[in-house]
Amino acid sequence: MKLIIRGSIHFLAALFLFFIIGMDLSLLLIQSRFIDMRFDSAFIITASMLTGIWFFFARVFMNAKPLALWEHKVLSLLFVMLNLAWIMLNTMIEGSISILPAYMSRKALFLEESISLHNMNMMLIAGGVIGVIMLIIAQRTPLALKKEIKMDWDRLTKANRVGMMSFFVFLLISFLLYIGQGGVNDTINNAVTFLKNADVEGFRDYLLSFGPLAAVVSGLLMVFQSVIAPLPAFVITFANGLLFGWLFGAILSWSSAMLGAVLCFYLAKFVGRPVVEKIVTKKALDWWDSFFSKYGKHAIFIARLLPIVSFDLVSYAAGVTSVSFWQFFWATGLGQLPATIVYSFLGENATSTVKILFFLFTIVIALSVIGMLVRPKIQAILKSKKEVKR
Repeated sequence: MKLIIRGSIHFLAALFLFFIIGMDLSLLLIQSRFIDMRFDSAFIITASMLTGIWFFFARVFMNAKPLALWEHKVLSLLFVMLNLAWIMLNTMIEGSISILPAYMSRKALFLEESISLHNMNMMLIAGGVIGVIMLIIAQRTPLALKKEIKMDWDRLTKANRVGMMSFFVFLLISFLLYIGQGGVNDTINNAVTFLKNADVEGFRDYLLSFGPLAAVVSGLLMVFQSVIAPLPAFVITFANGLLFGWLFGAILSWSSAMLGAVLCFYLAKFVGRPVVEKIVTKKALDWWDSFFSKYGKHAIFIARLLPIVSFDLVSYAAGVTSVSFWQFFWATGLGQLPATIVYSFLGENATSTVKILFFLFTIVIALSVIGMLVRPKIQAILKSKKEVKR
């Protein structure tokens, strides 16, 4: 019970510290009208608070003491006081002390429809008092983790730590652009809608709206779905064939998918196996370990031939095994080539039957590969039965 209470105190202290940092940064950005017109600065607070939450969990589950900024005695409290003073002074000069902090906080917390500015001001005053108290208590009672931690921060390699932080920064910037930049938000939402609904012609028209940048947007979306979002890549491949012709469409789809696969492979190597286990689950990673050890260099090629197998899952899993990069690269390139060519050709020539043809092709390929894998076992069973009869 004491550990839960102490953990809650540290969580609130981290949240408060990074809320102040976010408010400070957002007010600085507002000073630049050029930036503020193109990006909603209030969401810097959201991103900063998410950083505080991530640092807190890194401290608890990885014993990452360097990230626990709220535990630094005197410095963190002094930093908060100076920033609070700057925020108050800056908003008082602008004549917006009772409006701007409340307005930005309300927007950052997605409470615009449910709370008034006056009530938000009351919450900020109460939160400020509670936050300072939590910060003082957290500094006097640092977290003491008794149990063994599998992902101890100090035991991770420098590459793993840098990789983990880089991956978090990438996700944070992507999230900021998504919620803070209206154009990016609309672009991603529309793309996800077309991909989720497998609307090939709609996605083709969507790409056409970008004019000469259509191929660039298509490639970026293919990489995006490979690395982050589990969206159907075949829709992008079909649309590329429909828009650019089967040859150029196939080249575009193949090369962008390869780029996504390489990024997943090196990202897995960079952040290390413990983090990849959190992404794909330990059970799935163990299964891929046995699959790779059983089929060796052919494992990735076999997996790429199966359209029903997750593309990014194979790439992440391969990155934390003994598979070399060039084995992974050539197996991925050759394994995905037949499906890419067929999808591109169907995309250029098929219209209303595109989904039916896709699923038929998927079933045929899946049955062929499964048959190839199961055949030796069936032959062994039949052979043993013949020997018993004799």
